[in-house]
Amino acid sequence: MELRLPDYIVVIVEDLDRSIEFYVEQLGLTLSHRSGEYAQLHTGPTRLSLYSRSAMSETLGRTLSAPSPDAPGFELGFKVDDVDAAFAELTQAGVESSMPPTDRFWGQRTAYLRDPDGHLIELVQDHRREKAES
Repeated sequence: MELRLPDYIVVIVEDLDRSIEFYVEQLGLTLSHRSGEYAQLHTGPTRLSLYSRSAMSETLGRTLSAPSPDAPGFELGFKVDDVDAAFAELTQAGVESSMPPTDRFWGQRTAYLRDPDGHLIELVQDHRREKAES
């Protein structure tokens, strides 16, 4: 058996309509399709999907508790050309900040935001590539 490139990532959300509005209207992603309590966003080769907690509970046959925003289990990382500009634009539009833009010793500039369910969203600007190109 060989695992390959992830095909999709499913984020479990409390309110699908609210999450679609956030990811499409505030983050600017494109909705590929929606079917009931499932939605898929166009994010390139690895698709990002949203699935309501109640529907996932039904799929698994058991109740699922919402994770604590103080104990995130994952983050969604998106590359951007300018972390500072993207962070400013999104926080001015009302997206919750978790950490402002910061230079990292590994050669990236990153910032963290939160979606309506408290999931971490990282904005990433790769300085290593910029330095190599100049």
